Amino acid sequence: MFTSKKVIILNINKIIFSSLDIRDVYQTMSNELLKVIDFDRLSVTLISEDNNLYENFVLSKDYEDTALKEGVLYPMEGSLMKRVVQFREPVIVGDTSEGRFLTDAVLFKEGIRSRLGFPLEYKGKVIGSVNFGIKQKDYYSKKHIHFFSQIAPQLALAIENTRLFSKIKEAEKKYRDIIESSPDIIFECTNEGEFLLMSPAVEKITGYPADQFYRNRGYGLSLCHSDDQERVQNEILLLLHGLRGILLDLEFRVIHKEGMIVWLSIEALPIKEGNTIVGIEGFCREITERKKLEELKNHLIRDVTHELKTPVAKIEMAVDMFERSLKTGSAGVPERGAQVQEILRNNIGRLKNSMKNILEISRLESGMEPLKVSNVSLNEVVKQVVSEMTGAATGKGNVVVNGMPSDFPTIRADREKIYQLLVHLIDNAIKFTEQGKICISAMVLPDALEVTIGDTGRGLEEESKKRVFEKFYKETPSAYGSGIGLAICKNIVQIHKGRIWVESKGKGMGSQFIFTLPLQRTVS
Repeated sequence: MFTSKKVIILNINKIIFSSLDIRDVYQTMSNELLKVIDFDRLSVTLISEDNNLYENFVLSKDYEDTALKEGVLYPMEGSLMKRVVQFREPVIVGDTSEGRFLTDAVLFKEGIRSRLGFPLEYKGKVIGSVNFGIKQKDYYSKKHIHFFSQIAPQLALAIENTRLFSKIKEAEKKYRDIIESSPDIIFECTNEGEFLLMSPAVEKITGYPADQFYRNRGYGLSLCHSDDQERVQNEILLLLHGLRGILLDLEFRVIHKEGMIVWLSIEALPIKEGNTIVGIEGFCREITERKKLEELKNHLIRDVTHELKTPVAKIEMAVDMFERSLKTGSAGVPERGAQVQEILRNNIGRLKNSMKNILEISRLESGMEPLKVSNVSLNEVVKQVVSEMTGAATGKGNVVVNGMPSDFPTIRADREKIYQLLVHLIDNAIKFTEQGKICISAMVLPDALEVTIGDTGRGLEEESKKRVFEKFYKETPSAYGSGIGLAICKNIVQIHKGRIWVESKGKGMGSQFIFTLPLQRTVS
């Protein structure tokens, strides 16, 4: 019998330590205990951190009466648990009908007559108890206490391991949730370029799934833009060789799976085992929009400086000229004053127009101004623009002909931007035509509408046709105007998913500016 009990104790201890979570092997342990201790109910209860409550950590799965349930917190006051903790020794209840503890009455109703509570101690502190219950009166004795005392220390240790394991699992889950929900790329990589961790955000940012990085050593660096690859590699090597403690805000470009450029900013730290650096960990944040805004700001400053230089110089020249006339007491001061006034008026108008156009193209190029799409009648817009610009055309001896078909279909577009497009194109035609004709015509293609603004003006050579839609391009640098209007036209057509181009047979042969817009079903 002694040998049998010794083997059972050994088996139980093996079972206890066969899992990181005692709940996983609880039933197997219970079955072994039943070979030497009879019970109808077996539970493990644990004390809460403030020592005022306890919970049923584990309860016999085949125990049908469950008034005292798993995972529920119960008050310590008046409980068998409180006495076990207070005196740090086993407690036997011979007859629950006597109602010694509050839970005795509950268990008595369930048929349990005899109880044994055994303290579980870990590092000198009672953390809970193991509780046996049986339907037989006055069953438990010192022999049961002696037997279980050989198992209790291992069980207490296993329960603490379970608690620790649960905390680790909970922490891992939170860490995993953070990684999976993070908009940034979180990574860990060995010094050989093998990825140990790559968060799912990498696919959203680069187009490549995380498993691509796990399968291919050095894959991350291979996505770098060729102009940035060597710089990024050198910075990471400094980190791996211990020559840099941390890598902060290193900005670089990667090539997205679809071919576009994506800007990233990386922050990384070395991973150490002892004093040896074995890899790096950190995150990459996408900064493409920020870089676009920075580029837009730089372009805006450059464009404003470029465009304002000439009118400001002319204003300054006019003012200097007038000041010299005043100082010399010239008899022609009134006449000179009128000339200066005309120069100032013209160039102030040019400044205002340039500023308006620069701000407009900056908004278009930023891509941050949404289209206000509605059903648009091109006939109505063309009629409005022709009416407003006929005076300017007549002043140069030109005739504007509206050749739009009366049954031309409506389109889905931003009316204000289509209006600007036509204003710039017709204004450009008037500007470079003398004593001629400007004609607006259109036709319906299978999947688009095509509109042509033709003139009998100066015409364009091949080089000018290639560059005419560039910002600030002017065939004659001294020509009036900002050189932005046609660039605005190009942007407006492109954001509407259309095309724009120019045709001309050469100098003196006139020009035809043609654009297409997708033919989409309008909303009634």
